[in-house]
Amino acid sequence: MAPRPLSAAELLDAASACRGRSAAEKGIYLAALGMPDQSFGACAALPIGARDAAIVALRQTMFGDRIELSAKCPGCEARLDVAMTSAALLAIAGSATDATRAIVIDGDRFTVRPADSADLAAIGWIPDLAEARAELARRCLVPMEGAEVPPWLEEAEVDAIGAAMAAIDPAGDPFVALHCPECDGEWDAPVDIAGVLAGEIEGAADALLDEIHLLAQAYHWSEAAILALGPERRRAYLARLQQ
Repeated sequence: MAPRPLSAAELLDAASACRGRSAAEKGIYLAALGMPDQSFGACAALPIGARDAAIVALRQTMFGDRIELSAKCPGCEARLDVAMTSAALLAIAGSATDATRAIVIDGDRFTVRPADSADLAAIGWIPDLAEARAELARRCLVPMEGAEVPPWLEEAEVDAIGAAMAAIDPAGDPFVALHCPECDGEWDAPVDIAGVLAGEIEGAADALLDEIHLLAQAYHWSEAAILALGPERRRAYLARLQQ
């Protein structure tokens, strides 16, 4: 079922639901909004690429195709603006596969599975990105033939596991490689599409609450009556208050 834009009342409810939730909880909640035929449990078990595709599709219906992000270079602290499109992200998500990837570490065989929301929740407290990537890689190793997941991984092993995860779920990598034009530095920055949409929903809800406040103050209408007017009628009344 394709997502639809949220109604004004649903927007206010969604903003309230997003505030105070962890990043992983926001991701599951917003995916469920974008996939109304799926339960929260089903959305929690989705590979990150599929989960985020549902969030991107919902965002596209609400705020359009262009997504603008910003990041700070860890080397020189320069601000970078990063733009992407929902269509491009959805195209990447559409190339996901159900196939598994096998990998050998110190002679032990493993399969690699895609990350899910529980994995992102588990690494969310780790401030160092390299450590976070390593822990994510460990969590996504599935032992074969009596193997045990090693307590730590070499950088090359983390890269190999990451490559296998990207092959299975191309849109599931929660990091993006960035280059700073100021100092020529390169780093992996986290991308939280759920956080982006949650912030936009909260901002839109705050603007809507401002409209409700002004109209209620001027006309003594209830919130329900104001929301029932629709956006164009609300704007028309607000314009008259400025005359």
